[in-house]
Amino acid sequence: MNSYITTYLESDRLIIKKGDSNSYKKVYEYDLTKCTGIDQQNELVKFDKPIDFIGQNSESYYEDCQKEKMFDWYIYLKENNFPIGNIIADREIEEFSIEISYNMHPDFWNKGYITEALREVVDYLKLIGYKKIIIHFYEGNEKSKKVCEKLGFKYYKKINKLYKPTDKMIDEYEYILYL
Repeated sequence: MNSYITTYLESDRLIIKKGDSNSYKKVYEYDLTKCTGIDQQNELVKFDKPIDFIGQNSESYYEDCQKEKMFDWYIYLKENNFPIGNIIADREIEEFSIEISYNMHPDFWNKGYITEALREVVDYLKLIGYKKIIIHFYEGNEKSKKVCEKLGFKYYKKINKLYKPTDKMIDEYEYILYL
């Protein structure tokens, strides 16, 4: 459909653009699966060792993103260029349809940043021709549910017992936004 170039985007408070290794390490300082309410887990646990999918050559990483048909944006505060979150758009389910996922560092929750950044990404995806955007989140992640609803995503379906974070299976929800 397109060249999958992670384009520079901007909102009132945020810059949404390609990231680098240092940005990745700051955004993913915590194990975000342990603090989202999924399976009643709500504790902040730092990783013992930084995880870094971008590596030292971000140019090469973004070339791989293009080959894999994926966009990978990092969210920065405009006031100080500090990285606070990440949005990935990949997995074209069908023609003109794409799935997005996102993470926000816990220090920046409840400030409207992820909603603001996702609005810019949604507008961009619409501009380049997408007609449907899909978001999945796990049972118990009320923050993601609220974000989806604020952006106009509608409940589509529940996928029963898909994910096992601890010793029990939990449901996943799919929300869709038609553009």
